[in-house]
Amino acid sequence: MPELDYSKEPARPEQRQLIVRKDKPFNAEPPIQDLVKNFITPEQHLFVRSHGPVPIHLTESHTVTVHGLGKAKQFTVHELKTQFEKTHVMMAMQCAGNRRDGLHRVKHTKGVIWGAAAVGNATFAGCRLRDVLRSVGVTSYKNDLHVAFESVEQCEEDTCYGSSIPLCKALDEFGDVLLAYEMNGKPLSWDHGYPIRVVVPGYIGARSVKYLKTITVQDHESDSYFQQRDYKLLPAQVGTEAEAEAYWCKVPAIGEYNVQSFVCVPPHDGKHPTTEGTVIKAQGYALSGGGRAIQRVDVSNDNGQNWIVAKLYQPTTSARAWGWCLWTTELEYKGYPIVSRAVDAAGNVQQEYPVWNYRGVLNNAWRTVNL
Repeated sequence: MPELDYSKEPARPEQRQLIVRKDKPFNAEPPIQDLVKNFITPEQHLFVRSHGPVPIHLTESHTVTVHGLGKAKQFTVHELKTQFEKTHVMMAMQCAGNRRDGLHRVKHTKGVIWGAAAVGNATFAGCRLRDVLRSVGVTSYKNDLHVAFESVEQCEEDTCYGSSIPLCKALDEFGDVLLAYEMNGKPLSWDHGYPIRVVVPGYIGARSVKYLKTITVQDHESDSYFQQRDYKLLPAQVGTEAEAEAYWCKVPAIGEYNVQSFVCVPPHDGKHPTTEGTVIKAQGYALSGGGRAIQRVDVSNDNGQNWIVAKLYQPTTSARAWGWCLWTTELEYKGYPIVSRAVDAAGNVQQEYPVWNYRGVLNNAWRTVNL
């Protein structure tokens, strides 16, 4: 692969408050306590996930090619804005590697070592993917069809970033998959996919491809490295790249993320000492994939022996709960880390202990592991 050019990266005044986890490509997340200051995450507190240099040469004249079943069309970003109805979706965007640091403490993992803030809640605006697919004759689906996305973004691992989702998700009337050109009421910024990106509510962020170049309806998943050899939950016995070779083709690609919550205030950084017996206010987030709302968040101050039910803030604007839930409670500090455990509308509950996997994905343990 040719060496990637990072000499033309955009200025990032909005990201000065973020903690940089990797410089090239740029990957950063906010301090954990900033994450729950707003229900809709402002850009300065929203994590950035990149796989290569930002393609800052793109403009509104950029074209997206859509390949249907025997029919193809090209649309400029301007045409997508003017020829299709604009709609909005509020959704949580979460990297599959959110909280990878918790697994990395158990054993070495491969990937950017994210804390618990590689997640955020934003409002996206754009046209429905299902409307664009209908314009190329794709109006119904079979269970074995997929929609593959390719990006302009060059990557270290592949010629460009790519991913796919099942066609049934793309055409679902309540699936809310968008070709988005706005975030939080403003045009997308460079780091978040300008001028056009896919957003797939309820799925891991890896499926929400930025800098979109092509959309293809096909009878198999994307052939991209990021669909076939990454973002998969490998068995615990796989600990090296060589051992992973036997499993990439056997393990399914991750789609929906699992139920998750985390305590953001007080932060787990050891910098905010509290006297035992003090009544403190605890705050955090919770979310679950597939549009499943959060039913309950339990919070413990005594190492999981007893639990307090937190107060939830979870407004929704769609048929399914794509956004996150913020929670709060007051409790006495007893010298133990404050921990949270979420339950979603399907009865899924967070695991107690981390389940280690080589790629360090989908860590949702309520009990943290300290060095």
